Amino acid sequence: MSIHRNALLIAGPFVLMTGFYFLVFSGTQEGRASSNAVRLSAPEIFKSAPEIKSLQPQIQLQAECETQAKVIQQRISIPTNVLVKAPYILIGDYETQTLEALHRKAIQPTEYALNVSYFDSQPDRPITIIVLSSQERYQQVAYDLDRRKTGSYYGYFQSDEMRIVLNLATGGGTLGHELTHALAQIDYPDMPEWFDEGLASLHEQCEFSEAGNQLVGISNWRSQILLSALDRNQLPGLETLVQQIRIKTDREALTYAYARYFCLYLQEKRLLSPFYRKLRTNSEFDETGQRTLQQLLNVKDLSEVDPDFQQWLVGFRVK
Repeated sequence: MSIHRNALLIAGPFVLMTGFYFLVFSGTQEGRASSNAVRLSAPEIFKSAPEIKSLQPQIQLQAECETQAKVIQQRISIPTNVLVKAPYILIGDYETQTLEALHRKAIQPTEYALNVSYFDSQPDRPITIIVLSSQERYQQVAYDLDRRKTGSYYGYFQSDEMRIVLNLATGGGTLGHELTHALAQIDYPDMPEWFDEGLASLHEQCEFSEAGNQLVGISNWRSQILLSALDRNQLPGLETLVQQIRIKTDREALTYAYARYFCLYLQEKRLLSPFYRKLRTNSEFDETGQRTLQQLLNVKDLSEVDPDFQQWLVGFRVK
């Protein structure tokens, strides 16, 4: 698992966050006294997200978060506000009430839903989420903290620091993607990279289930990458996707799309959550997940699944 987790050019907002960002970025600017924070004008738009009762954080973890928050804030060259909700440290150029709404109406219900479907280990260390209101400020903070030149990326997860940095102006997809990485790092640090990226990419565009306790991935722009490869007879078999230990840089876009849509395929068969949990159990003798997939799909070879997957994929063709 690589130290740096980059979110590829993530388009399309995370459904539960729709509208929030556009209201925020047309909002008023505060004076220096409140760190040039951007004001949230309509927190009631989060009606799609379930309310999750906050648990009392461990005293030691709360203290660790507060200490780390001070250290990180001092390294950032632009004015920011801080909100500590252990295990989360929220830092950003927004008003504190905006950070509070982000935690209550997005981060908390997302964590809850991911735990229902996948993760059993509760965060035992601080998770820092830094949200910026523009590409310029995002790039500045990425450089301040990690000396990164972010290019076209909207956000990233620094796994060794358990820190997410993102441009919130681009929508909530990056938050859903990177938060999945962070929580997976705690629950299953040895997850195969293809599956780690597929699961994270699945949650860059999703919605809550009718019961409000699960996240359901929905189609997004990545399908067109796969369909284009399929039309050119350049889409490799599923075995090629699963067997790779590391994602090749020159094939990132295709691999992310492939992994996302294979996760969506498993989700529709109600096998995604069972696959995650069974693979985590089998991780010592199934490094890539191939054997576990063959068991769940009841096939001797993943090539037997290729025709069905490709036929299913064609259903996403834009008409």
